[in-house]
Amino acid sequence: MKLDQFRFLDYEKLKRIVDNAYDEIFVYDNNYKIIYVNKACKRHYGMKQEEIIGDDFFNLLSEDKWYPSLLPMVYKEKRQLTIEQTSYIGKKLITTAVPLFDEDGQIEFVVMSVYDSSCNLVNQRLMMEEAYKNKKNNGDEFSVEELEDEGDIFFKSEKMKQIIKFTKNIAKFDSTVLIHGESGTGKTMLAKYIHDNSKRKSNSFLSINCSAIPEQLLESELFGYVEGAFTGAKKAGKTGLIELACGGTILLDEIGELSLPLQAKILHVIQEKSYIPIGSNKIKKADVRIISATNKNLLEQVRKKAFREDLFWRLNVIDVEIPALRNRKEDINILSEIFLRKFNKKHNSNKKLSNECMEFFISYDWPGNIRQLQNLIERLVITSESHIITKENIPKFMFEKLIMQSDIKENKGFEFEEGQSFDLVVEKFEEDIIKKMYQKHNSTRKLAQVLKISQSKSSRLIRKYITK
Repeated sequence: MKLDQFRFLDYEKLKRIVDNAYDEIFVYDNNYKIIYVNKACKRHYGMKQEEIIGDDFFNLLSEDKWYPSLLPMVYKEKRQLTIEQTSYIGKKLITTAVPLFDEDGQIEFVVMSVYDSSCNLVNQRLMMEEAYKNKKNNGDEFSVEELEDEGDIFFKSEKMKQIIKFTKNIAKFDSTVLIHGESGTGKTMLAKYIHDNSKRKSNSFLSINCSAIPEQLLESELFGYVEGAFTGAKKAGKTGLIELACGGTILLDEIGELSLPLQAKILHVIQEKSYIPIGSNKIKKADVRIISATNKNLLEQVRKKAFREDLFWRLNVIDVEIPALRNRKEDINILSEIFLRKFNKKHNSNKKLSNECMEFFISYDWPGNIRQLQNLIERLVITSESHIITKENIPKFMFEKLIMQSDIKENKGFEFEEGQSFDLVVEKFEEDIIKKMYQKHNSTRKLAQVLKISQSKSSRLIRKYITK
């Protein structure tokens, strides 16, 4: 095609080309109004074009949505600028803004091109789902918990930033990983993230909940069986998950619920890289990376003889702890926005969270973590009659829980409950004291005097809980 033929592209063809560009293209007028954005905006912000075009920069894309803001600097300095930004859903973006001038030398438009610096982490989900469908169509039955389509891991907190950085670094190695954290913190999603950043990413990722399946069935699910292995067995036998995940990754969720006999078999798989299907005498190769997850204290289980010590050390070559949502409150706002959009779309709604509702979310301790937040927001989207979701729509039992939290913080009749982490409770209590006293005295020296500790310890605690 000759160069001058491009001049004859009509509007629809040109729009089709720009809309399908991988990098985001944003166009503003001379007064912060968004007059165009291509379809890449959905990947970067979770929003459609029609939700953005025609709106105002300060309404949709202000400082609390991404940081730092580039557009005000371009209007002020009237020159091309490039900057690294972080969107409110945790995306790392490289943004270049180019001002276009009218005949009088005034800015007429600003064109932004936005490059997703994490684009090398392209999601393999569609490939995995297609492989899963093909296997299912071939007659294999699954008792596998397929990963829910919740997109990327969204975060803003420094704690999660460090965890993601660490897991990305260790993902390229084939060592076993043990992920531990409270129920609902996102252990399965983190395991999938490790898989997606590993050399095994083009092969299957399968997850199975060890606590949800009876022991006898769990063994056949993992290792498979041959024809006639037991009464009721399929005539053609069954392929196990370890074989189906060949070349890929298998997540053993709730690993602490495995029986001791099954623990021994998993240990053999890890050590020997092989296994024998039920009823067979043939050894099969186990080319699979094993990631395990638990909300239990496995070392305590080892002490109680409920978990094999040799298996624990095999699983725990690399360990990752996901903090509870109450310990990374910076992420609550982001996650709330993501879930709100998700369930607005699912239920054909356009609900919004009031400021007082968000204040409650920040104050609440979320014993069920991200899963509880997600379920609550779906409930609020469904049950709230008004366009704006307010505190009145929040279930009453959550307010009772919040009052109990306040009593604990003020040390009113606090009683330790079984199942709580002692270290976590003590650390939380310490954090509350430091924040309250520092807000009152605003000085490391005065804080040290009030709490009767050294000034160096006072400084260390402030760095840990306030300036972290």
